[in-house]
Amino acid sequence: NYDSLDSTNNLALEFARQGASEGTVIASTYQTRGRGRFKRKWISPRGKGLLCSIILRPNLKTSSASILTHVAAASIVELLRTRFKLPAKIKKPNDVLVAERKIAGILTESSSYGKRLEYVVIGIGLNVNAKRGELVKGATSIYSEAKEKVENEALLDELLSIFSVKYEGLNGKVK
Repeated sequence: NYDSLDSTNNLALEFARQGASEGTVIASTYQTRGRGRFKRKWISPRGKGLLCSIILRPNLKTSSASILTHVAAASIVELLRTRFKLPAKIKKPNDVLVAERKIAGILTESSSYGKRLEYVVIGIGLNVNAKRGELVKGATSIYSEAKEKVENEALLDELLSIFSVKYEGLNGKVK
C-alpha cells in the first residue's frame, strides 16, 4: 500500500513484467497520473478513493481478456449492492454507475505471448469518501450516496474477496 503513485497500473505492470505472482495487489491513497481508457485521466481526491491494481496470470486466450474487466465490474456492483444497498449497475465496457453517475472505473491492460495471455493488470478506481463537490462532474461516491464514511483497507479486502470468488469461477469456464 502506497501513499502516492503516478498510477497503480504503471507499478503493477512493472511488477508483472518482473514476474510478480498472480494476486499481487498494488494500492495507493493517491495517484498523480491516474488514467482510464483512451488516455483519459482518472481524478480522485487524495485519500478519498480506493485505487488499486491486481496482477493476474489467467489461463485465457488473448481474445477472452475483456471478460476480466466484466468480472471486476460485477464484483464492484455486488459490493455496492450488498454492503451499501446502492443500485449499482455496469455501464459497458468498464464503468460502474449509481444513479446514472460514475462511481467506479476499470482499466485492464495485458501482455500476451501468441494467443495466450502472459499477464493482466486490472486497475480499479472507486470513489469512496469524497463529497460530491470534490468529484468531477457526473461522478459520485459511496459517501455521497450512502452517507457512510468507509475505511479503504477493509473495503479493499471485501472487494478482493468478491473478485476472488468470481475469478476462480472463471477458471473452469473459459480457456
